[in-house]
Amino acid sequence: MKPWLKWTLKIGLSGLALYLIFRKISWEQTWKLLSHANFGWLFIAFVFFNISQILSAKRALCFYRTLGIPLDYFLNLKLYYKGMFYNLFLPGGIGGDGYKVHFLYKAYHKPVKKLVSATLIDRLNGLALLGFLIALLGSIIKLPKNWLPFPNWGLIVIFFIGFGICIWILHKLFPVYIPIIFKTSIWSLGIQILQLISVFFIIRALHIEGDLLAYFLLFLLSSVAAVIPFTIGGAGAREIVFVAGAPLLGVISTEAVAISLLFFILTAIASFIGIVIKIKKL
Repeated sequence: MKPWLKWTLKIGLSGLALYLIFRKISWEQTWKLLSHANFGWLFIAFVFFNISQILSAKRALCFYRTLGIPLDYFLNLKLYYKGMFYNLFLPGGIGGDGYKVHFLYKAYHKPVKKLVSATLIDRLNGLALLGFLIALLGSIIKLPKNWLPFPNWGLIVIFFIGFGICIWILHKLFPVYIPIIFKTSIWSLGIQILQLISVFFIIRALHIEGDLLAYFLLFLLSSVAAVIPFTIGGAGAREIVFVAGAPLLGVISTEAVAISLLFFILTAIASFIGIVIKIKKL
């Protein structure tokens, strides 16, 4: 598919998703929440989000160095923010991950397959620990009846079984990453916790009072949806999860969407750092 067509489709899907969402909630109430947000709390949320991205860049660097790439820490951080910008604003092209792989291939002449595997496993590592927190919160929160055919704590059991299977597959296909997987998993957990702290301050900024753990669970579920590259930076996909899950978890849909929109805005602002960064060819 041509890049311009991908770009057009993603804009269309994001627009359609947001249109359907705002037919189900009050735009006036959502705007009222957004317009009265406390910018001090939003700034703190922005800081914690960026700390999570710095740690994400550090995790990615660990995978690249395992391949013997002597990538400098600050160059890697610049590369990461450049990739964030491409992922969010240029989804019709090669994307942020493709940009990083291309740059590293040109700079260090490592096989493309190895670079792709490092980038992919880095992503999956983060997704796995996202799953752990979803299972943990799902086992704590009182979920609606008949949501699960087993007790809530079974989510934790399922996670560890699945994680064990993933480690076994990793050992068989990419054994080079096994020595670092525990360390990167701890970092992945830290990254998700930092983003939850960011969401906490967004909630504070919006003066929302409600079940904090329910909002956290919705955010984590929306993060899984945002990984699927069908919309612009997850815009629309996140909001659909918030709108669909809010009544099931007993939170207000309007507030949930306001949280999601503000998180997207903070992500977009952080991604603009990628515009001003200049990376010299090695």
